[in-house]
This record gives sequence, C-alpha cells and structure tokens, in this order.
Amino acid sequence: MARVVLIDALNLIRRLYAVQERPYLPLAEDVADTTRAQIQSNTRQMLKQAIARLRQELQPSHGLMVFDGGGSQWRQQLCPCYKANRKPMPALLAEVLPELQQDTEQLGLRCFKQNEYEADDVIATIACKVRLHQHEAIIVSTDKGYLPLLNQGVQIYDAFGRNFASVASVKEKFGVAPEQLVSWWSLVGDSTNNIPGVAGIGPKSAEELMQLGNSLNQALQHPDCPKKLKQKIIDHKQDILLYTQVLALQTNLELGINLQDIRLSVQEPG
Repeated sequence: MARVVLIDALNLIRRLYAVQERPYLPLAEDVADTTRAQIQSNTRQMLKQAIARLRQELQPSHGLMVFDGGGSQWRQQLCPCYKANRKPMPALLAEVLPELQQDTEQLGLRCFKQNEYEADDVIATIACKVRLHQHEAIIVSTDKGYLPLLNQGVQIYDAFGRNFASVASVKEKFGVAPEQLVSWWSLVGDSTNNIPGVAGIGPKSAEELMQLGNSLNQALQHPDCPKKLKQKIIDHKQDILLYTQVLALQTNLELGINLQDIRLSVQEPG
C-alpha cells in the first residue's frame, strides 16, 4: 500500500515565514537588504527542516507539495464575499517563492501548481482518488476546510502540533460530524473564508439541528425540528446553497497526475 503525503504548500510556508518575520515587525515599506535576506534565508532553511521532519514522521512512499494556481475565481464570482478578507501574501515571501519551490524539488518532493485550480481542490481530488484505490492519503495542513474528508478515510496532519485530526476531535470542537461541517459552516458562518452564514443562527442551535439528521435536509424533515429555525433556513435557502457550494471541496478534477509521478526517492541516512 502506498502512503501518499499531500502538503498544502502555502498553509505551511506562510506559517513558517510568519515566525521569521515576527522579530522584525512592523516592517518598513523599504526593508533593509540585510533584513530581507535574513528573513528569506531563514524561511528557506525552516522549510527544508520541515520537509525533512515530515518525511521522518510520516514515512511516505509518495509526496506532493501543492501550490495555489491563482487563476481560480469561480468561487468569488458566485459569492463575492468569499475570502474577501484574506490578507495578500507578504511581498518578501512572494519574492522568495521560486527559491522555496526549487529547494523543495531538490529535496526530492515534487511541486504542483495548476493555474485554474485552488490547492485545496487539487489536494482533495488526489486524496480521494488515492483512497479509492485503497492507498493511504495524508494531508498536511492546519486548514479546517479539509476536515470533511475525514469521513472518506483521508488523514489530516498538523505539522506544527504534530498530531492527526480525528472524528472525535472534530465533534468536540464543532459539535458535529466531519460530513456535516460544510452545512454547519453554511449556517453559522466561516470567518476564515468570509462566509457570513445566516443571521440569527448560532453554533448551539445549528449543532442541535444537525443532531436531528446526517444532512441538513434530513434534519429539517425531523418532527423535532424547531419551526422558527426551519422557516429561517427556508427563507435563506438560496444563500445556504450558495455557501455550501463554495465551501465544499472539489474531488473530481482532471489533473493528469498519477502515483508514479510523485514517488519519493529513498532518503539518504543522516
């Protein structure tokens, strides 16, 4: 059985960069060359160390570092508020991205970027196809948007906390099962993606509703579904369907990539 590790590149890199940038904040608009070089060099070194540690901890047979393509806008076109609050990439990090990709490739880990796709959808597609063929898929990311994939047997690993997400941890944090998360976020909102949810529906009432059925439709048909809450959801049906559409990960993209393309070379000892 193959063990395929899929790294959400910018999720990892932006957090590594933030640690290196922090001692120099607030950065002047015209950053001194020595400061620029130090931050970028430290980030490159930390990424190399992170990749080596992940290979040691997870022992993958296959791996891929997936970057956002930047050209995918269909979610924003459907829902203009989607990620409208997202801060742009720091200029110093954007400058050094080509070197970070080169470093990654030199370590034997292929980088993948397709302009028309978000990294989340690429990773979700590959992970689900890997599971379909009875192989092991591990996503390395702290992005909660991957958590619904737990229901499909995909593992999710936090490289900073050094732990795997679980169905139990999802239920403890959100009060619902992984497969219910997209519906739950569509109701209560998702600040990470700037999705407002439905006004007047809070986490507690949404959690109690989702306990009445595996899906939102099942919950609404349950005889114990509160009438006022049901009516509010019906009144906002189009918004909820829209939020669900933009929050759900795509898992059926045609990427033209196979396991042979992402097999890792054997690591040299030491």
